[in-house]
Amino acid sequence: MSARGTAIAALLAVVLAGGLGVAWFAAGRSVSAVPPLRAAPPVPAAGVGDTTVLLSADALTHPAHELVRSQLQLHYDAINRKDYQAWAATVVPARSGSLDQEAWLDAYGSTRDGTIRIDRIDDLEGARVLVRVRFVSTQAITDAPQDVPARRICWHSSLPMSGVPPLIELTGAGSSRAEAC
Repeated sequence: MSARGTAIAALLAVVLAGGLGVAWFAAGRSVSAVPPLRAAPPVPAAGVGDTTVLLSADALTHPAHELVRSQLQLHYDAINRKDYQAWAATVVPARSGSLDQEAWLDAYGSTRDGTIRIDRIDDLEGARVLVRVRFVSTQAITDAPQDVPARRICWHSSLPMSGVPPLIELTGAGSSRAEAC
């Protein structure tokens, strides 16, 4: 082997050994503060956490994942900013029509949402989707649901959406599970 070949072989051996050393040292250790793609972000110790809508690995496989994520980002941002018009643009007219601005502000006046993650997106008939989303909300006790009178609630919701961009349809009883957290 020539001197040049020996030098290249030695360099590769050093790089390989260094890489193995780093892999061994870091084994089992998280290298990022961001939770793994498959894991839901932990519920924060206080408040609602980050307000960015995240996607699970499963949700990422759906072809409409970015349209759904973008629309839900607008939806939760509107709630957090107390912007009724922006919120109304993320839901079907029947939903916004059943809750005028005054009633909406009364219901959401103290609400703040965060730690938002889309767990799954399923296809429904008629070019619709069902979005399974989890999030944390804080609110005044008077704005909390009567069956969960808490200042902080962890939600798991199933939201039917339709159209382009997808709008949140009317939801019925049983579409959300809430618990104090």
